Amino acid sequence: MKIDTYKNWGIIALTWFPLVDFALRKIPIVGVLGSVWDKLILIVLAALALRRYLLGERIEQLPYHRVLIAFILLGVAYLAIDLSSFAVDFEGFRAVYWYAFYVFVLPYFIDEKFAKTLVRWSLVAALLISLHGIYQFIVKAPIPSNWVDAGETVRTRVYSVFGSPNIMGSYLILMFPTAAGMAWAARSRKERLFFALIAAATLAALVFTYTRGAWMALFAALVIMAVLFDKRLLILILVAGVAALFVPAIHKRVFELFTPLYWMKSAKDGRIFRWLLAYDIIRHNPLFGAGLGHFGGAVAARNFNAPYSDNYYAKTLGEMGIVGLSTMLTLFVTVMRNLYTRIFKPLRVHQDWPLLLGMFTGCLAVLVQCAVENVFEVPAMNFMFWLFVTLIVIMTRASGKEESKE
Repeated sequence: MKIDTYKNWGIIALTWFPLVDFALRKIPIVGVLGSVWDKLILIVLAALALRRYLLGERIEQLPYHRVLIAFILLGVAYLAIDLSSFAVDFEGFRAVYWYAFYVFVLPYFIDEKFAKTLVRWSLVAALLISLHGIYQFIVKAPIPSNWVDAGETVRTRVYSVFGSPNIMGSYLILMFPTAAGMAWAARSRKERLFFALIAAATLAALVFTYTRGAWMALFAALVIMAVLFDKRLLILILVAGVAALFVPAIHKRVFELFTPLYWMKSAKDGRIFRWLLAYDIIRHNPLFGAGLGHFGGAVAARNFNAPYSDNYYAKTLGEMGIVGLSTMLTLFVTVMRNLYTRIFKPLRVHQDWPLLLGMFTGCLAVLVQCAVENVFEVPAMNFMFWLFVTLIVIMTRASGKEESKE
């Protein structure tokens, strides 16, 4: 049926989210689609999913679904509490919650085979973005002076379609371990070489972003993965980490963090200063914060000229207070615990367990980097995280059924 074909291509387009979003916003004739295309796809898919639901079809319910619903209801309550600034609050609500709704819609249309196909499409997009980043490094793409610390010299910092090396770093720490896992799980030599190429390209582009937060988040996620999966991998990861520090550019960029000048600047008008602003904001309302869209993100910057918090958790604390932050952290912990149970407990039962391991590591790395960057403020990253969570759940449906039987 044509509707199924259009639906599938719409879902495939979502795996290319960064590229499609960038292209649609840049093409003058269809520029208006740049801000609504993903919303239209969600609305259409939600309508089709509702039809299936009414016909009796159900998707697997997980503990994190219940926590996510509670978090969404909390956001709705924040909207109802402050109707005087509803427009700003709703914009803030949309920025936080919109892409999480895909979690409830996509499982109606994706089976295990299609899920793996979608991972492949996302990796092809990652290859194109990485190659563009490598090209930017080769031609020494111009960058603003505030992207480099005082007294530091780098060739450039690549950013590709994201417009920010920090967010490109976030994207690449999601895609690199996924590509490595896909290469590991590949059954043919050609596939193994192809996905190994993608892994190498994403890793190279990640280095060229010179984003310390992304580097450290990936390292932390790899260490945690090794502890959970096979502690023998810890030696390999630690050796790789130490070896990376012998690269002059990486060494200088990392050890810049430990200089008194960095901490002084950070406390004056950098990350530490912005993080402390969250504390100042919630002093007046520690439980519920300043309200959605009122602190630390793009909505607050547009409406109140507020600075970015450079920490998604600090942003949430400032906007939603202790209640909101606690609920969000509970959600993320529950998500990762559910994925861990589905992947690790019956790990080698899954034919594609290396791929699942890589996707899990990528999702974990993104959550770690949220501590030093407003990762989920960027629609592409917000969506890609929830897409990968959903695909992992779909690809482990068999283990999910085994759990429910027990």
